[in-house]
Amino acid sequence: MAERFQPGGDAKVIAEIARTRFGGFTEMFEHHGWPERGSDMMRKVQTRVAETYGSVRAFEAQFNKDRP
Repeated sequence: MAERFQPGGDAKVIAEIARTRFGGFTEMFEHHGWPERGSDMMRKVQTRVAETYGSVRAFEAQFNKDRP
């Protein structure tokens, strides 16, 4: 968990959840109805996560609550 507080830690958490829970960034954006596609997704993903979940920590908690 300490790795998540290093530079780039939030991006790593989001990327892991996008891959494991949604199948990728495009699928995660489609699931949430976020309009960006292509390279715009990478510029907006942290903003969209924070707008929707309140924080990256809350996003992580939501999608990892059933993991050990």
